Amino acid sequence: MKRKLLITITDTKRFRQYTLGEVFRWITAVVFAAMVIGAVSFYLYFRWLERSYEEAQTKERVLIKKIDSLNRQIAMRQEALGRLGEKLGDLEILVSGKSEPGYATSTRLSNLTLSAAQLSLLFSIVPNGAPLQMDGITSSFGWRIHPITKSREFHAGIDLRAKLNRPIIATADGVVEYAGYHKRSGYGNLVIIDHGFGFKTYYGHLKKVTVRMGDTVIKGDVVGLSGNTGLSTAPHLHYEIRFLARPLNPYWFLKWKRENYTKIFKKVKRVPWESLIALTGHMAAQAIRDPKPPTPPSSLPARR
Repeated sequence: MKRKLLITITDTKRFRQYTLGEVFRWITAVVFAAMVIGAVSFYLYFRWLERSYEEAQTKERVLIKKIDSLNRQIAMRQEALGRLGEKLGDLEILVSGKSEPGYATSTRLSNLTLSAAQLSLLFSIVPNGAPLQMDGITSSFGWRIHPITKSREFHAGIDLRAKLNRPIIATADGVVEYAGYHKRSGYGNLVIIDHGFGFKTYYGHLKKVTVRMGDTVIKGDVVGLSGNTGLSTAPHLHYEIRFLARPLNPYWFLKWKRENYTKIFKKVKRVPWESLIALTGHMAAQAIRDPKPPTPPSSLPARR
């Protein structure tokens, strides 16, 4: 009979005996399990570090691309501002006979005196004045509680009090983009006029629309009659002015007159007035050089 080394573990109630081989196998199993767990943990940690590094590299590449794009945009803007400054210098020479390149663009624009031809052109293409005989403002531009839905929403225009059947006029030259009932917006009978150069005007809640889509209108032409259609609690005109689809506060355009035409340049910041003024100067100069308007073909119908 082979001799075995026994290890005995006793307490007050019982005792247990183990051979040396059993103890060795148990210790070996524990050590092996610990090594497996450690190896798996190390592998997972290494993979996590690798993924983190790859994500950091990807984010860095994306950030570098964004920075490069912003730098290109800044360079383009600076180049555009440089060209604009040159155009304003030419415009100053055209209007006043002298240029002031030492001043900032905004200061030069405020000091600029426009010719009569430029003012006429500017006031024909940019909405100005009131679209009806005003009896007051019932709701201003900005956030408000809607009188019908009772929800807080942004009022993209201005509400002008008006009795029924008041003539509504176009506030600048343009083409009728929409004319009819507009249920989705709640504006009821609606007229939208595209004035070009990024400007559009909206005339809502009309009782009657007197123009059709595609009609050409001149400032002062009647486009409809005031009413109470759509989501409305009383007869009034909802009037909007938008530039590149962004609503502008119509209040400053209602007050805009030739006598104080530079005031709006400071009140309305979302319009690049510098480039628009430069364009009107170029157009006015062309009109002076070639004052005879083109003769329309005889086959075209007369304007309504």
